[in-house]
Amino acid sequence: MASDAQIGPQPEAPAAPDSVEMPRPTAAPLVLALGITLLAAGVALGTGFLVVGAAVVVAGLSIWIVQLLPGRGHVHESLVEPARPLPVRAVPGVVEHLRPGMPGYRLRLPQDVHPVSAGLKGGIAGGAAMPVPALLWGLLSGHGLWYPVNLLAGMLLPGVGRMTVPELERFNPTLLVAALIIHVAMSVVIGLIFGVLLPTLPAVPRPIAWGGLLMPIVWTGASYLAMSVVNPALPGKVSWPWFLLSQLVFGITMPAVVLGAKRLPRVVAGVAGGLAGGAAMALPAVLWAAASGRGFWYPVNLLAGMLLPGPGKLEGAALGSFHPDWFLAASAVHAVLSVCFGVLFALMTPRLPPIPGPIVWGGLVLPLVWTGIAYGLMGVVNPVLQDRVAWAWFIVSQFVFGVTAAVVVLRSEMIPVPPAGLGPDRVADFVAGEGGGRS
Repeated sequence: MASDAQIGPQPEAPAAPDSVEMPRPTAAPLVLALGITLLAAGVALGTGFLVVGAAVVVAGLSIWIVQLLPGRGHVHESLVEPARPLPVRAVPGVVEHLRPGMPGYRLRLPQDVHPVSAGLKGGIAGGAAMPVPALLWGLLSGHGLWYPVNLLAGMLLPGVGRMTVPELERFNPTLLVAALIIHVAMSVVIGLIFGVLLPTLPAVPRPIAWGGLLMPIVWTGASYLAMSVVNPALPGKVSWPWFLLSQLVFGITMPAVVLGAKRLPRVVAGVAGGLAGGAAMALPAVLWAAASGRGFWYPVNLLAGMLLPGPGKLEGAALGSFHPDWFLAASAVHAVLSVCFGVLFALMTPRLPPIPGPIVWGGLVLPLVWTGIAYGLMGVVNPVLQDRVAWAWFIVSQFVFGVTAAVVVLRSEMIPVPPAGLGPDRVADFVAGEGGGRS
């Protein structure tokens, strides 16, 4: 608009040719808003604001009302000379259309998948191999073959938690049927899910693959053996699922640091990776200590039990209290093992062969899924059984399941997914595993 804002009303000028009538700019709304604000402030701040606000409101309304009188509130603006658009010119040429069957015609990703039967076979094979470590633990521990079977049934039947150890060591047909149902159902379901998701999972770098698989096994095995020798009663006080999670965090963090420190010497990179992994590994242990209510020093004292015999003689609250000598021992064990594993890993990684992606995902993800489901269900149905399960052996069983299922799925053929659109999708290929691909 060409006119400037004016508070006082002015008579309208005669209309010029090629002009349009517009409302005259005015400050009346701003003045009225200011007055209302002052009135509202006067309620809390005093009479002075009320008087000034009322005067400003009256002034704003007066200005606005005057603008509404005939011949007062409008102004004529000249029209701009109309612009003429440029003519649209046609350009010869056409776009080639994709036809059914051509590359890129409505592709569905992933382009190659495993048949459903591959996941089914992988789950059955993994389920058949998984009981071997569990039954071996039953024999070595002296509980017998039926003890791990009955514990597995405790994931479903609430009465198992009230049974004594001698009762759990005996054969029970009801518990056997329940354990078989749980074992077969979970093996098949997890195998099917793994077979379907496998083509969509990304490749894993070799250092991360070896770190994620090797470090949890080495750390957990060394800790279990050291505790069993120095303090035989101590392994039963460790929450091995949380312990494994800590080692997994170490196994992923340490290789990631080593992989990112390419400019440093391998030994220095290994030391940095070990220290970083050791610092990150403590987080799940601290979270478990807080969630379980045992106190911050409980996992620290358990770690000291790998070196000192004292922690194995204490129970409950005594293990959750601070002991300076145990803290120093745990810190030394933690730092030495972390740095040693980091340096060994940095030196060995270039010589290690690559691991197929399915083996990595099977060995990492499936044990976590199996152990998490079992631990959670037992915590709801039979919390007492969580303390009776040898979780270190349980995790080994799930690792055997994951690797076996991954190998079976990996060796199955890959079926190309036909483009969406016209033509049959050959659903039978995905169910029966027929129809080409590699084996």
